[in-house]
Amino acid sequence: MTTLVDMPTTAARSDQLIAASERSTHDPFDEIDWDTPIDDSAFHLPPELLSLYGTEPWEAMSEAERIAYSRHEAAAMFGAGIWFENALMQIVLRHLTEVDVQNPMHRYLLVEVADECRHSMMFGEYIRRAGTPSYGPTREVTIEPGAGGRAMSYLAILAIEELLDYANRATMKGDQLHPVARQISKLHVLEEARHVSFAKTYLTECWPALDAAEHDFVRSIAPDLIAEIVALSLNAEVFAHLGITGGYEIAKANPNYQANVVAGLSKLTRFLTDLGVIDDPQPWIERGLIAGIDTMSTR
Repeated sequence: MTTLVDMPTTAARSDQLIAASERSTHDPFDEIDWDTPIDDSAFHLPPELLSLYGTEPWEAMSEAERIAYSRHEAAAMFGAGIWFENALMQIVLRHLTEVDVQNPMHRYLLVEVADECRHSMMFGEYIRRAGTPSYGPTREVTIEPGAGGRAMSYLAILAIEELLDYANRATMKGDQLHPVARQISKLHVLEEARHVSFAKTYLTECWPALDAAEHDFVRSIAPDLIAEIVALSLNAEVFAHLGITGGYEIAKANPNYQANVVAGLSKLTRFLTDLGVIDDPQPWIERGLIAGIDTMSTR
């Protein structure tokens, strides 16, 4: 089992990210206009990103029903975001037990935990004000020990961050979307960019140091882990609450939804291909996506 102690590139990057955090850290309770009602005056996510977009139930909805549905799907995305942030914090806090306090990584990882705490509070505030149920996964987080498990954990962080980033970037650019949803998305994009940078730097330095067994472990488990993340990102309770018969099954089979998942993971697959974790991204994506859809069926 590989033990990683000296990681100078990641330590140097941590110093840079600490400085960036000092220049630009955002308080959602100062920067988001919570006085604006979270209502159905506008879509809360771009319509084309909604999981039912283009399906028969979508075509049967009125414009008002589509907007209300977008509010619920946004609340479910933020509910999943809270679960994901919790998972990321557990990964980081476990990693902190292995990092010397004099290493810049130690301080940066604590900064990242503080970011995730604020993001979870922000997502929770949206849900409390949106008039929706408290959607969100309830599964436990499992972290494998050792450097291979740590690499697997940071790969999971990248998958989570990239999927959320894909939706957030489209939302913050949507001039006609609900202003609170746009403000949340913009804040999240700005701060999560630092988290992605750390994870990519860590994996780039970590991967060549792992032994063959650890490489095999990551390569064999990664698609199933990504599938689990995909499955947790779509919540059946949204469709049940709104009375959309068969909505969950229709959504997960929707080619538009599946294309958005693939697009959301495209930066990750390019990075993993360049790093040498995967040789050909297409079969890997298809395995993860198909497994993710199958996983949804057994929740």
